[in-house]
Amino acid sequence: MKISKVEAIKVGQPTEEFYERDALAVVGGAEHPMDIAIVKVETSNGEVGYGECVSYGGLEPVAVSVEKVLQPLAKGEESSAITQIWEKMYMATFRLGRRGVIISAMSGVDIALWDLLGKELGAPIYRLLGGAERRVKGYITGGYYRKDKDIPALIEEERGYLKAGFDTVKIKIGALPLAQDVNRIRSVKEAFGDKVDIAVDANNTFDFNSALRMGRELEKLGVIFFEEPISTDHPALSAELARTLDVPIAGYETAYTLYEYRDLIESHAVDIVQNDAAWNGGITEMLRIGTLARAHGLSVIPHYSAGGIGFVASLHAALAMNSPMIEYHLRPNPFRDGLAGDAIRHENGEFLQPSKPGLGITPDEKVIERYRLKQ
Repeated sequence: MKISKVEAIKVGQPTEEFYERDALAVVGGAEHPMDIAIVKVETSNGEVGYGECVSYGGLEPVAVSVEKVLQPLAKGEESSAITQIWEKMYMATFRLGRRGVIISAMSGVDIALWDLLGKELGAPIYRLLGGAERRVKGYITGGYYRKDKDIPALIEEERGYLKAGFDTVKIKIGALPLAQDVNRIRSVKEAFGDKVDIAVDANNTFDFNSALRMGRELEKLGVIFFEEPISTDHPALSAELARTLDVPIAGYETAYTLYEYRDLIESHAVDIVQNDAAWNGGITEMLRIGTLARAHGLSVIPHYSAGGIGFVASLHAALAMNSPMIEYHLRPNPFRDGLAGDAIRHENGEFLQPSKPGLGITPDEKVIERYRLKQ
């Protein structure tokens, strides 16, 4: 099937519906509204595949990159030639950058092409990739900073996750003095004991010495991993943290493509690899990163960011890579749920494999129109 059109639909969640913040937003002022570009790839016979690009405040340049830069490269190509199209997009944009906007835009196109291939062949993507019919354990990201969220409120939040069937949670750190952040984690641990495993995420905000001090405290609390402790720009320092600390270092979803992950993995800067289909180059690149991680004896635990399409794409990749866990948010999100539908299902803290061809989603057009951004 020949590609006839590549479209980017700008959609976003109203900011008042997401007023929780991570340390990067609190300390660095890096607010990231939950807006995404939905990519629609259409073929000459009318088939449509869907993808998602994470934008983190850069929605307009991501959407423009999809339609003005990548569409001319993909148009007229066979939609099943996914790796060939990926390489064509990558080489043609070589001078435009290897992080951020272009790679995010490529991610959405790549996901949509995999969706089309699955629909053409009548099988879920993970089946095309050799993945088994199994469930993937989920862990829930929460513990964000909010003015009205004191420790009792934090404990009640985590209690809700446990009631929903999830026994592994992640708490944000890095925006408060070290002792206060440690107290938040300790309070949750004391409230639930061995019923919950706790991970933490600093969102790149610590310097090396602060990360080292925090890591020593996390070891005492039995934290299962320390995510993005420092800037992705400093893999050598992250490697020193990983060598020095017993708590595993996880990351870095803020890296892009196989080549940046190569440097992280080969320098032993991470103990757990995290990537995201809607951010790091699509399903194609996510699988390549997974293969490299496996060659170095490391597991991949996919990151989750914004919309439902991206999560489902990462879930298919997780099934193919035999990932032990996948990240998810449980806060109410009609935006995500309306895009993904019943492709996102969980029971007893595990995500079920999607059952329909391709991604297994049918985005609700009413939801798209409700959240469509006009500018």
